[in-house]
Amino acid sequence: MGSYQASNEEESEPKSSSKIDDLIENEAEIIRLIKEDGKLLVDNGDGGDIHNIIQEDKRLSVEYNEVLKRFRGQESPLTPGGVVDEDEDDKYDSKEYKEKTLQATNTLKQIIDKEVIPPENFSHVVGEIYRSSFPRSENFSFLHERLKLTSILVLIPEEYPQENLNFLKLTGIKLFQVGMSGNKEPFVNIPSDLLTKALEIVLNPANQPILIHCNRGKHRTGCLIGCIRKLQNWSLTMIFDEYRRFAFPKARALDQQFIEMYDDDEIKRIARENSWLPLKW
Repeated sequence: MGSYQASNEEESEPKSSSKIDDLIENEAEIIRLIKEDGKLLVDNGDGGDIHNIIQEDKRLSVEYNEVLKRFRGQESPLTPGGVVDEDEDDKYDSKEYKEKTLQATNTLKQIIDKEVIPPENFSHVVGEIYRSSFPRSENFSFLHERLKLTSILVLIPEEYPQENLNFLKLTGIKLFQVGMSGNKEPFVNIPSDLLTKALEIVLNPANQPILIHCNRGKHRTGCLIGCIRKLQNWSLTMIFDEYRRFAFPKARALDQQFIEMYDDDEIKRIARENSWLPLKW
């Protein structure tokens, strides 16, 4: 029933409950129309909807609501005063919210149970310290089930993706963010104090097992790992060789210069005070 057509005889008569007799005979149809709240029931082609028809007669409005209450067991969207109630889609439904949250949680659990796939550029660094590129959803199971991470340190300044935040919340993994720009010509360099702050997070056993990542796991991550190697007393030749392997094919001379020139006195002092050194394999 797409529209309500009033006959010529009805036009000359006062509005009454007889005008909706056909509508209320089919309760399923009227309930559907009420729920849709916006479907037009055209009155003689003038564009008036069913609410306008009913509002013209207060008695009819009351009767209409009483009829619908018998079918729905509740008030209709049209109150006796002729005011349309709030649209169902605009109302906060706590039950619906909880159900959708549960669905999202179940989806994340399914993701975690999928095949174990490490992130790109993944590698073990030392002890319970790991490195990689930016983890994606297909890597979540590996990070949680295999590495059993306690923390993730991200070295980019951009906002962390929501799906990754949901994963961290579900698994209880802590997120540390030390946003830094890469070493690029002519004037952009990683601040030494930020690198020291990042190292302080990584070396703290309370945050391990920990994964370090930037975007590709090459340059900013490579600089941080290079500085860890200095704390392990690696030679610069070995440090640069490792850096270039992970940064290939875009190794940066400025990154290697940064690693060589980084003043590690402050992080060594902090590490020794907390007995974080020497690092154990």
